[in-house]
Amino acid sequence: MRDDGDGRRVTRKRRTSRRVWVVQGALVVATVLVALFAHRAVTMVSVAENWVADLRLTFFNPVTAQHPDIVILAITEDTLATLSYRSPVDRAFLTGLLDTLDKAGARAVGLDILFDQPSEPDKDATLRRRLLSMPVPVVVGWTDRATGLTERQYAFQAEYLDGVHAGYSNLAKDPADGTVREIFPGRAEDGVFRPSFAAMLAEALGFDAPREPVPLAYRGRPQEGTPPFRTFPAHAAAVLPAAWLAGKVVMIGADLPFADRHRTPFAAGLGVGEGDRPGVEIQAQILAQIMDGRFDDGTSLPLEVVIAVALALAAAALTLTNQPVPAKLAEAAGALALLWAGSAWAFIEFGLALPVVAPSVAFAAAFGLGSAHRAAVHRRETQFIADAFSHYLSPALVTRFRADPEGLMLGGAKRSVTLVFTDVEGFTAMSEDLEPTDVVAILNAYLDGLSQTVIDGGGMIDKFIGDAVMAVFGAPDDQPDHADRAVACALAMQAFGRRFAAEQRQRGIAFGRTRIGVHSGDAVVGNIGGRMRFDYTAIGDTVNTAARLEGANKALGTDICVSADTAARATGHRFRPIGRLSVQGRQEDIAAFTPVAPADADRATAYEAAYALLAVGDARARAAFERHLEDDPDDALAAFHLRRIRDGVVSDRIVLEGK
Repeated sequence: MRDDGDGRRVTRKRRTSRRVWVVQGALVVATVLVALFAHRAVTMVSVAENWVADLRLTFFNPVTAQHPDIVILAITEDTLATLSYRSPVDRAFLTGLLDTLDKAGARAVGLDILFDQPSEPDKDATLRRRLLSMPVPVVVGWTDRATGLTERQYAFQAEYLDGVHAGYSNLAKDPADGTVREIFPGRAEDGVFRPSFAAMLAEALGFDAPREPVPLAYRGRPQEGTPPFRTFPAHAAAVLPAAWLAGKVVMIGADLPFADRHRTPFAAGLGVGEGDRPGVEIQAQILAQIMDGRFDDGTSLPLEVVIAVALALAAAALTLTNQPVPAKLAEAAGALALLWAGSAWAFIEFGLALPVVAPSVAFAAAFGLGSAHRAAVHRRETQFIADAFSHYLSPALVTRFRADPEGLMLGGAKRSVTLVFTDVEGFTAMSEDLEPTDVVAILNAYLDGLSQTVIDGGGMIDKFIGDAVMAVFGAPDDQPDHADRAVACALAMQAFGRRFAAEQRQRGIAFGRTRIGVHSGDAVVGNIGGRMRFDYTAIGDTVNTAARLEGANKALGTDICVSADTAARATGHRFRPIGRLSVQGRQEDIAAFTPVAPADADRATAYEAAYALLAVGDARARAAFERHLEDDPDDALAAFHLRRIRDGVVSDRIVLEGK
């Protein structure tokens, strides 16, 4: 079954709708994937994400009291000033620190110092014995060849620390900016796993340390200018009250301007001066996190998926709305602001370190691409609608309204026009024998063909009324030859209708004749209706007369019934007279004609002679029509007149009941 124009439009609309949803679905999936993986896999995004996370940590990290169990003894420049040499740190001094901590009752000691070269033999030996004899856990720093130790240094370290707990003092630094954001758990050495410095110290205290890298959750400061851990100069340890050290985990390390300092996330907001922290302090941060068991930052893949899906749906919803672009942009900006504000709130209230850059990029990309796609679809649909109007409803009207939008205002004007009405004989009965979908397809194909004849003739399709078509010639643009155009269109409609009906009958479908009425006169043409809904149409008695002429064909046996007003103006066509039609509701008779196709011109002469006798009431009209029908037995109009004559009506005045 051939599809029709409306069917194609419906199919195209459905296909367009499906394409829109497919694209939106793809954007949703892409948004989710970008939001989940961009900050993990894309360097530029991960760097930006880290920078935002660093700022969030700097300015929104909750205020926290100094850790109650960790104390730092910092080897400062003032400490070194009390010693005979700067490097390595005087090991007699370190032995003295261990003695002090032992007497004070320290819980454990961490020496964040490398022992990779000898100093004074007696001092070296004394410190080693003290390390081995301490009654509490003692852990010292360790590194290996991969970090840069020479064979000689590594050999000394291994021999000197034999039997001493030593853990990697390495820190996990982001390769992009050198910031310490993760806990280095340690690594295998000669087939044996060696924990990191802080991890080994934590394990010595009975805590479970991670074996895989985990985010480093920095403790916030109690207040401005107060460090997160109680910190004292190492050279002042001997004079500190023992209670300050009793039961504490004491970490000893350098706090020097140009040695063992490392970039932390706080550098993003506070600058390098405040953001670069001593290695021993970072080790204390790691130890505190392990001791406190703070390994869950509240984030999880399911939570990120929920956020990503919500953002994706928000982006899709925004692009599918019909709001103005500024409103959409404002709402998109509001959604991003809500994301960032919500991320800060979640971090402050619950410690959730949610990614925001990747979701923002994903949201912006989805919104931008979705908007671009929606705009492209809208342009295609707009063009399609314009084409549809031009194809079906009159290019002249579309062009006129495009050039003059004020033409869409309500109102009308009297115009000289020719109206064409069509109808299909027996369409309702045919429809009852077919499936609704088949009826619609057949009707759309039929109306598509009739529409094309109107457009080709320069007319305007006013409206479709079921299987009927109302067309106007002479509006919206003036057409001095509108009557000639309308008659030519009627003949083209008749030819198309016959071809279409024959095609349908070959398929076993009883498609009826196309009946056409044509009348010329004045009509009010314009936008008729209300502000919410209106049509560009023609109204008036001219319209009613054309409709009555179409209906008269049923009784007359004709396909086209044209008024005398049209016939007089359509000088380019030949007509056969039908008679004076008396229709119900109209006082004056309507002189009616039917156009003669060029191929039927020779047969029209005999009919016209017979009709001339009928028009004057001459009884010889009967014989004239009988002779004509012998030569042209298919002339339904002549047969109509002959039946009337045989019934005793010898007149060209035809009374049509119910018309």
